[in-house]
Amino acid sequence: MESDISHEAQPLKIIVVGGAAGGVSAALRARRLNEKSSIILIEKGHLANYANSGVPSFLSGVIENDTFLIHQSAAGLRSRYNLDLRNDTELISISRECHSIRVRRVDISEEYDLSYDKLILAQGAYPIPLRVPGVDRAHIFPFRTTLDLDQIKNYIFKHHSQSAVIIGGEYLALKAVESLYDFGLSINLVYDKDRLCEDFDTEFASLIQDELREHKVRLHPNTRVRNIAPGIVDDGYVVTLANDLAIPTDLVVIAIGVTPRTTIAKASGINCKNGVLVNEFMQTSDPDIYAVGDITDRSLLLSTPNKLPLSVPASQQGRIAADHIMKRAVPYPGCFTTYCCKIRNLTAGISGVSVERLKEAGYYPKFVTVYVPDHTGYYPSSHQMMLRLAFQSDTGRIIGAQIIGRSGVESRVDVLSTAIQARMTVFDLETIKLSYAPQYGSAKHPINVVGMVASNLLRGDVRLTTARQLESHLGTSQIIDVRPPEDFSKQHVRLAVNIPIDTLRDSLGYIDKEREIIVYSRVGYHGYLAYRILVQLGYTVSNLDGGMKLMIEGGWGPALLSSESN
Repeated sequence: MESDISHEAQPLKIIVVGGAAGGVSAALRARRLNEKSSIILIEKGHLANYANSGVPSFLSGVIENDTFLIHQSAAGLRSRYNLDLRNDTELISISRECHSIRVRRVDISEEYDLSYDKLILAQGAYPIPLRVPGVDRAHIFPFRTTLDLDQIKNYIFKHHSQSAVIIGGEYLALKAVESLYDFGLSINLVYDKDRLCEDFDTEFASLIQDELREHKVRLHPNTRVRNIAPGIVDDGYVVTLANDLAIPTDLVVIAIGVTPRTTIAKASGINCKNGVLVNEFMQTSDPDIYAVGDITDRSLLLSTPNKLPLSVPASQQGRIAADHIMKRAVPYPGCFTTYCCKIRNLTAGISGVSVERLKEAGYYPKFVTVYVPDHTGYYPSSHQMMLRLAFQSDTGRIIGAQIIGRSGVESRVDVLSTAIQARMTVFDLETIKLSYAPQYGSAKHPINVVGMVASNLLRGDVRLTTARQLESHLGTSQIIDVRPPEDFSKQHVRLAVNIPIDTLRDSLGYIDKEREIIVYSRVGYHGYLAYRILVQLGYTVSNLDGGMKLMIEGGWGPALLSSESN
């Protein structure tokens, strides 16, 4: 509950530019802390305080009425919070010397000036433009604003669209696929990288791609759009790719990402890089101007700017800015990627930074990959989820987590996000107390399990070989598959020999003590048991991270797996 500090806070003229999550959060917090201040909220669009994150669900029909997405009506913002809300008004320029801004009414093209004591920029980001011939044709839609998505939905119904080409390969493109798929459209997804979702490691991206292919989404990696031309059918298009493939389609949606709206801030002399640079209180290089939300860059985990177009950090930053204006110095620690995304029957979640991104930035963390049930196996509809934890090699501090599964992903991601922000270590996860019921989890909670496996690695109770490292060991190390013979006969690592775990102690004569040993099982646990047996008998041994399941699902199969007997 907010304390009464009205006797401390002086009346101020506050202008907030941007009526989405960050701007509204700042305006409402400022009002709750100071009843006497003048607070003007400027929004370029017709609606303020709109739940942009819910718009794809409205587009797909899960949410039937877009009025449900309005957190607070314009009338409510004015009457309940005494805000001077100015819709259909855009920022034109900032005069820092005069402490004023120039704005324009977009409906009547009227311009005027407003003075401020404190200015909060929450203008968000705009879609990265696609620069190809034909992109400016009518009915080629970006996938970002409420207006964009209204237009897409209306176009589909009006023209009875049957197909769509979506351009993009990251979070926004996946949301577009999920939304348009529910309309029954045939979808082609075009992206210029070798895989989708570069926030995730390769093995997780492979699972996402497989799920989309299973649902008949056609993927076109490693290529770009060369041209968009009118189709033979009325209102249709032909999208030609750099590889000369021509795709007829009814609808083209551009979802290649966003970039912060920094043009006006830069023109005023505010320091910007990949976004407006802010300190821990969301102040810009001008102490009377703050910036919050997608327009900013502030990373907690890496010493690099971090674009995170999500409403949660924007709301938090808006509150921090208002607190500081009202003489409450509450520092913002920075943000890091945390989100979940639905991909048909799967949910993929990430918090922190992936292993591959960390290595690209010059860090070399340790990591473990485990398969754990989303709830107790004897309870109906249990499925395994894949969970990877990245952590510092010296302290065990957690710096990244990725999960993909059918259910329960979001709750595990939230726990690990909390652990990252609290600077917890893998040792803390071994005994962290989490709720349990058979329909929701297991007696050994997935978070406890991954903490135990990671702690085993740091304590030296196990050595791991990754799938990426395995190829260099073929022909030099002795590779032992400890699964049952019937599983081995279906598929196994090339050059592996089959010694089931229950016969391992009786089969030591077949194992060369002079060679390095790599053991593996279905998901890693029986491989760990084999490791513990062999290492205590003097063998040099490591266990394959994630086991055979990760080899198959992670896309390593063609290079490393065989169904032939050795």
